[in-house]
Amino acid sequence: MTLNYVRQTLTLIALLSLVATGCDDGTSRPTPDRIINIGSDAGGTGCSQPSFPIEEPDMSPLAPPEFVTEDGQEQRLVRPGQELLAEITVNGATRKVFVELSNAWSPIVILSQELETPGNQTIPLTFDTALAPSSTRGRFYLRVTLCGEDCNEREVVFDIIEFDADTNMGGINADYERTLIVNREVERVDQTCVRPNTVLIQ
Repeated sequence: MTLNYVRQTLTLIALLSLVATGCDDGTSRPTPDRIINIGSDAGGTGCSQPSFPIEEPDMSPLAPPEFVTEDGQEQRLVRPGQELLAEITVNGATRKVFVELSNAWSPIVILSQELETPGNQTIPLTFDTALAPSSTRGRFYLRVTLCGEDCNEREVVFDIIEFDADTNMGGINADYERTLIVNREVERVDQTCVRPNTVLIQ
């Protein structure tokens, strides 16, 4: 049983649970601000985020973007010049995916990819670090932008917030911030339960 299969199974269980929650006796009314709790049943404090409308491009907190090896294990380190593999799972409303390999500590993007998708898909990504500047070293994460058919009409951006050295908060030490942009105007910003996965290029 592969890690990807387990993640997809967990995602399906979570979606079925949400559907079951919405199909009760009618005394509760789901709203766009309904909360999804992640991890609280495992004995920890867990994480809560809004349940976003299904017509918005999105990714699941149960299947976050991650760097992987060819056999599906987490990839933590890559040498300059080697291929870097990753994957991202998107929902049914997503048609376009723009992914940037970004430095975790500075606003530097070294590689990017733009792909189309039919939605409800785990998308494999390959970054050829030989195409990055030869001096590229450091810790990197995936900055993700998702769109429907028209990115000018609506796009959803997943990015880290600026790291605060005084509090040691933000950056890759915090979950992604989700920004909904409608007609090129920021409409809503939310914290998510999706932690950015990172890789060290060294």
